[in-house]
Amino acid sequence: MSDVTMERRLRLVKQIRSRYNEDQYDLSNRERILYGQSSRPREDFAEAGDDAAWNTPVSTFRIRLITAILLLAAVIAIDMNGTKIAGITSEDIFRAISADYGALIDSLTEK
Repeated sequence: MSDVTMERRLRLVKQIRSRYNEDQYDLSNRERILYGQSSRPREDFAEAGDDAAWNTPVSTFRIRLITAILLLAAVIAIDMNGTKIAGITSEDIFRAISADYGALIDSLTEK
């Protein structure tokens, strides 16, 4: 082992880390296929440039939730004040929400 240089050791460590990351990536993909998501925490030794494959998707749930809450508050405010926005009253909104669109959807899907 005395003839092993630092460069060869670094190359070996890099190769081992690369193989480990590939194995973890494959395992994560298999879990995602079988269970819908990965249950393992991300523990990789990737270099800064190799991290692109491990990025998790950004969730928009919070943005959608805040938007829904703001829209609900706007509809409640319109209803309480009896105002119109662009000629639309709260009754028009309630009517559109409670309408049964089943027949319309069925007629569109039959074509």
